[in-house]
Order: sequence, then structure tokens, then C-alpha cells
Amino acid sequence: MKWFKSFLILAILIIILPSILYARNDAQLLFKAPQGKSNFRLKSTDDYPFITFRIHKNGRLWNTINNNGISGNFFGFTDEDIGKFAPSYYFPRYSRIRHGLYTGLWIGGIVNNDTLVSTNLDVDYQGWWTKYNNEFWPDYYPQGDFVDLSPASGYVDAIHPRSEVVYQANFTDTFKYESFVPYNNYDMRYHRPLNIKVTQTSYSWSYSYADDFIIVDYKIKNIGKDDIKKAFFGLYHLGAVHFTGEIPYPRLDDIEGYIDSIPYKFKELGKEPMNIAWVCDKDGNPRGDHWRLSSTVNGLGIAPIRLPEGANTRNFNWWVNYKSISWGPRKAGTINNPVRLFYGELGQPLGDRNKYYLMSHPEVDYSGYEAAVDHQSEGWLPPFKYAEDLTKGHYVHMVTSFGPFDIPAQSGQDIVIVYAIGESIHTIPSAYRDIYDPYNPQPFLNYLNFDNLIDNVHWAKRIYDNPGVDTDGDGDSGKYFYYLDPQTAESLKVYYAGDGVPDFKGATPPPPPRIRVSTENNKIIIRWNGREVEEYFDTFTLIRDFEGYRVYLARSENENDISLIASYDRKDYNRYRWDKKHRRYELKEIPFTLDSLKKLYGASFEPLKHTRVNPLYASDGIYYFSKVDYNMSDLNNPEEIHKVYPDAKLDTSDVDAQGRMRYYEYEYVIDNLLPTVPYYVSVTAFDFGYPSKSLEPLESSPTQNLTKVFAVDQGNKILKNGALNVYCYPNPYRTDAQYSENGYENRSTDLAPDRARSIFFANLPNRCTISIYSLDGDLIKRFKHDEPAESGTASIARFDLITRNTQAIVSGLYYWVVESQYGNQIGKLVIIK
Repeated sequence: MKWFKSFLILAILIIILPSILYARNDAQLLFKAPQGKSNFRLKSTDDYPFITFRIHKNGRLWNTINNNGISGNFFGFTDEDIGKFAPSYYFPRYSRIRHGLYTGLWIGGIVNNDTLVSTNLDVDYQGWWTKYNNEFWPDYYPQGDFVDLSPASGYVDAIHPRSEVVYQANFTDTFKYESFVPYNNYDMRYHRPLNIKVTQTSYSWSYSYADDFIIVDYKIKNIGKDDIKKAFFGLYHLGAVHFTGEIPYPRLDDIEGYIDSIPYKFKELGKEPMNIAWVCDKDGNPRGDHWRLSSTVNGLGIAPIRLPEGANTRNFNWWVNYKSISWGPRKAGTINNPVRLFYGELGQPLGDRNKYYLMSHPEVDYSGYEAAVDHQSEGWLPPFKYAEDLTKGHYVHMVTSFGPFDIPAQSGQDIVIVYAIGESIHTIPSAYRDIYDPYNPQPFLNYLNFDNLIDNVHWAKRIYDNPGVDTDGDGDSGKYFYYLDPQTAESLKVYYAGDGVPDFKGATPPPPPRIRVSTENNKIIIRWNGREVEEYFDTFTLIRDFEGYRVYLARSENENDISLIASYDRKDYNRYRWDKKHRRYELKEIPFTLDSLKKLYGASFEPLKHTRVNPLYASDGIYYFSKVDYNMSDLNNPEEIHKVYPDAKLDTSDVDAQGRMRYYEYEYVIDNLLPTVPYYVSVTAFDFGYPSKSLEPLESSPTQNLTKVFAVDQGNKILKNGALNVYCYPNPYRTDAQYSENGYENRSTDLAPDRARSIFFANLPNRCTISIYSLDGDLIKRFKHDEPAESGTASIARFDLITRNTQAIVSGLYYWVVESQYGNQIGKLVIIK
């Protein structure tokens, strides 16, 4: 009988194996590889859709994007760069740890009283046969191919700056070949399209603050003649979080859930909608009481960044197909709104009408960890009879959806989604084993940490649409509120959302201060008021992250000529914590002041005694400390950056004659300078970065407030015995004096020698006219000098030795005339070439 059993098993395998292969590799049976284009293409007619892919892998999250809208390597493509299976939500890079299988679109609406839904991913389990229904397809080649909009491809969009890697594809739901869009046995009809075209544009970054998420913009256009009413947009995700090298493969022991909202950082705003559908491994896959490199402690989140106006219904539904039963959490019905079964079951919605019902019926399901808890008192149906089995992990099917909104004929709507990683959701290796109770899961749930996932979604929102930035110039910079500063009791405007126009710009440093420059002979005095800078809330983190100032000096406007000459930063410390899983120290917190550390560890605590080789063993972890920047925090030294009013209090009523708070007044003096050459000075501001995103400290550019100045008395001694006392130098001007070689002129080396020559007129009134004449009285050049009286160039003007006819001046003796409200003056100058 053994041989008969073996024969029977073999026969069954022969029968079902083609079905299994077709279920996973249906595209591979239809497509073959064209040379230099993609892995797969249709065997026969050119009128069939051209299926291809691109891979986002410039960041730490690697994922395959297909040109029919499926996210993840659904078609079994190969990454030719490494010769391996193309990634589906791999994180971190090169790890082969997958955080999901595929994500597809479900778009539904009402067209002429008919309920229609178009999908590009729909799994239909029919016994041993698993069928994937795709109703979105691209055009034939080459129209159906991706367009690379990345800056490196040479594409430049001056209107909307983009990310480092940008791919765009178009697909529609109007393709009707039965081999691609089969007969729908549940609706008892062939696919009836909504007549929509989707333009999918995906964005990714390599920057540390944006390398663990991918943003996808779905522009949906109604290309039909009928309006689409009450449309809903859904994302159907098949989840499997696992190391791809493990056995069994893939391990389907995952859990899903939803983060509806969180409190804003400012309680005045209430709660911030997040709408994050997440999936993670049930326990993080530890080895005993320890994490290993292949442990799956991270999770994947899917959240909206931009939705159409009026799309106020946000749903989250999940289900399982377990022991031949399709089940998912469902709210109990009422007499007027009874429970709708999907072909007799509570789980997978089959057919257009059931899919639309799932997306449009308001419901946010509890998490898979809570599947065994009886939620009937909260309005839910009883738990699944195998609910306890589900809490041990399962094959995740979930849909997150948004609506309703209308799409008029020949019009469109824009929906932007972020696919984000949440690092270290699982925090303790033994937590699931020792703490988790399927009937009382809350103690275990308290150990899950979604902070990084929420942080990533926050950053994606702010990169897409920068708060406080008026992108389209219509006077709207976004949503804001007034924050009452507890130190000054003053109301400060804080932007927490953008203006609705995409920016795609990353984190920015604090704004530089507005500097005021005064001079004496051989000396430059720089002053600034730091109130605006130090009270600034970072628009990405919504925290005050100011750390210090730096002063720069240059002899030209060339960035390579700018040198740092002074710095001030607050006295604070970074605290590095030992990470047991990765066996390394990590910086994840904002800096600590010395006072805050003493509150934690005692009044005699000295943080710098605890180094990497001599760490602090505290009750909550192992730490070492380092300075943030240099801790050059002495503001009483007149030779460094110092306070102008060291005794001033932090009081909004303590102001100078110009209304500036004296507490924030700073000064820096540069001495022993040459009075005859121009200098350029600048003051920048920098922050302490954002450690949880591995964002290094950011500094404003020295060129933002770079100010030209001469180290001479400006405008105070222009008159001598009641008359002008102007002089010019060098006089005579000699072309063989090597002015450029000695750094006197053309320090930026970007001008031709004849266009870089300089004669300076000094001790001028701040407003006057300068004329150059030949000995015959011909006008050679006339130019106006008009500078603010308090500026560093009020009494100095440059003559470039170019005539009014734009020709280089020739050798000779010339007269110059200065005309002003204080009178006129005539002088001579000599040019020798």
C-alpha cells in the first residue's frame, strides 16, 4: 500500500502543481524577457500591455514598483544588479528582510447607479487554486514603459523640486482581453471599468531623515463620459514580515493593526490624524532571550499624506482565510443597517459590490493581537471560533481605504500615500512568549513601540508639503496656531501643516540672524538679535532645536574664501545608549542640559567622565556621554561672541530703543584688519540635529547674510573744514603691481583680468555721484553711490576701470568729480598699463 500512497500523492501533485505555479507566476507564463527592457514581455501581439518594473533602492527601504500599480515584486522580477529576486519592502538595504509581499489598488465608485470597483490585486482562493485578478494594465511598449524623472536622468522640473529617484507610470482599467481581465464569477459579468487612468509617481531619498520611506502619488483621472460619484480609494496589502532565508518560507505569522490618531505635540491642537495601517511579525522572531541580525523587529506602515477634499471616511479592515473559513472583525448590525455577509462569510469581500461596501462602510478594525478579546460590548460581533490561533500570527490581508469623493468626467483627484518602516516595534525579545495573553493583550501591547513609524510618517508629510512655506505665492503658508511661550508669556506663531502644494524639500536649519555691521578704523563690529532664531520651532520636528552661532570672515564672496573665526554653542550633551540587538551605541534622544542630567543622576554628576570605554551603568541601560559641538558657552568674554547686555533678563518688556529684546543681543568684534580692502562677514545659526532620524546638525549657509564691509570709519569724518575729504586708492593704479596675485582684486578668480580691476573711492558721503573725465573733458564713466548710512560700505565705492562704452580704460591722467549734498570735490588719478 505504501507504493499506492506514494503514487496517489505524486498524481495529486501533478494535477495541482500547474495551478500552484499559475497562482504565483501567472505573469511569467504570459511574458518573456525583451532585450534591455524588462524581465518580461508578451510572447505575441504588440497590442497587449507591456509589464515592467523599477526598484527604489537609493534609501534603506528597497521596494519594487510595477507599471500596473502593484507595489512589491508581484511578477517575480529579478534585480539584475545583484542577480537576485527583486525586493518587496526589504529593510534595511541588503538585509533580505521582507516587510510585506504586495500592495494593490482598489478604486470604487457609483457610475449611473452601478457600483463598480477596479483592482490590480485581488486574491481569490478556490480550494487548491489561488487566482489573482488584475484589472489595471499599462499600455503596450513603449507607451506603457516607466518614465525616469530623477534628477540624475537629466529631467529638471523647475516648478516642483523632486526627490533623488522618481519613477512615473500610467495605467488604466479599460483593458478587456479575457486572458488578462477574466470573467467575474461573483458579479456574473465581465469586468466593467470605471474608465479611469492612474498616473503613479514614486519618490525615494538617500538622506538619513528620509531613507526609510517611499512616497507614491496616485493621480486618478476619469477618462470616461460619466461622472464617478462617491468614489473610494483603497490599498489592499498582503503582509509577510520575515527573513527571506528562513525555512519555512515565507513564515506567515504576522499581525496587523491601525493607528488612528495621536496627540499633537501641542495640546492646544488636540489629536493629529495619522491613519497608519501597520503590519509586523507577531514576536520579532528572537532567538531565546536575544535578538539576532535576522530578527524581524521592524514593521511596515501605510498612511495617506494627501486626500481629496471631503474624503473624511477612513477605514481599516483585515481578514484571514483559515481552515476553509474567511473571517474578519465586523461591527454588529442594526435593524436599519444589518450585517452584510460576503457570500455567507465575514472575511474577504468578493465582487465589486462587496468590495465597495467594505471600503465605504465606516469601520476601523481592532488589531490582530486583540482577535480573541470579546469586543461585543463595544458593538462588535463575537470573536472567531479560532481566534486564539489567529493571535499566534497569520497571513495578513488588510485594506485601508478613504473617501468619499467625486471624480467628474474628464477631471481627476490626487491621492498621495507613504510606505514607511517603523524600526524596533518589538522592544523585548521575550515579551510575546512571557507576557502576551490573547485574552488580555494590553500588557504586551504596552511594550510595542510605534514611535519611529509615527516619526517617519510625520517626516514624509512635512517633506511632501513643508509647513510655513507659501509654495505657490498665494499668501497661504499653511495651518498654524499661536503658542504661549511659558518663559516670555508671549504668543508665537507655529506652523504645523503646509499649504497643500507639494514641496518635496527636506529638513532645514534655523534661520540665520539679521546682522548689523558697524566699523571703525581697522575694526568691524557685528551685532545681531537672536530672538527670532532661538524661539524658532523646527517645522519638521516641532521642537526648538537651536544650538549656537558661528561667525565667518572672507575677502570675497567666493564660498571657498569664507573662513570660520568664532563659534558659540549651548552647554549640552548627547547621551548614547547601548543597543543589545545590534551590539552598538546609538544616539536617539535630543541633547540633555547639565541640569537635566543632574536631576537624573545626582547633583555631583559629571557626564564627560562616562566615555565609551567607561560607560554609565544605570538601572534603565548603559550610556556614555559627549559634548554637543564644543560647548563653547561663555558669553562674557569680549574677545569671543558675547552678550551686549549680560545682565538683561528674559523679559519682553526689557527692550532697546529699536524695540529689540536686550536679552538676545549679541556682538562679535574683529580687530587688526586692513582698512583699504573689502571684507565679507556672516553669522550663521545651527541646530543639534534630530538623533532619532540620524539627522546631523544643520547650519544655515554663510552666504545667506554675507555682508560686504570696509574696516574704516563710515560716514563720520567725510568733511574736513566743512568740505569733502574724498580720496582714492591705489593711485596711481599699475597693471604690473600684481594686485590679483596679492589678493587685492579678483579673489574669486571668476573674471577676466580687465574686468576685475578696482580703484576705491573712500570717505564718501553715503549718497553721491562719481564722474571720471579725461584731460580733454570727455566723460569716461559716471556712477551713483547710494548706501544706507549705517552699512559697512557707506563711505566706500569701487570703480572697475571700465568706460561707459564698456571698454577697458587706457593709460593716462584722469580727473574725478564727487557731487553730493555736502558739496563737490575734484581730484586726479593716474592709470599706468
